[in-house]
Amino acid sequence: MIGQVENVTRFGLFVRIIADENDLINPSVKILRENADENSVSKKVGLLRWSAVPKGLPKIQIGDLIGISIEKEHENGKIDLVYQEKNFKSTYGTFLEKSEQALQKLQELNKEIR
Repeated sequence: MIGQVENVTRFGLFVRIIADENDLINPSVKILRENADENSVSKKVGLLRWSAVPKGLPKIQIGDLIGISIEKEHENGKIDLVYQEKNFKSTYGTFLEKSEQALQKLQELNKEIR
């Protein structure tokens, strides 16, 4: 899965889950769905504790994309995450490229509508 860091705290990173393996099958549909309505964007945010982040990584900042997996979903809605080492270029390069293309098309359509 891909997550985007939303907040950095003293006890860990709050990460929004923005894509999973199912989204990689047809990413342009996912991007179109997400951009159609703000309410359709993933609301799933989990906590990646510092103890689960490998030492020696470059500094992680808000907005960074990181590899994650869900360790546990609690009944109260909280989600515990685990860091996954990902080479985004080789693993998600096609997905990210198609997503960027879909976003550019949407921006062009929005300009035409206005």
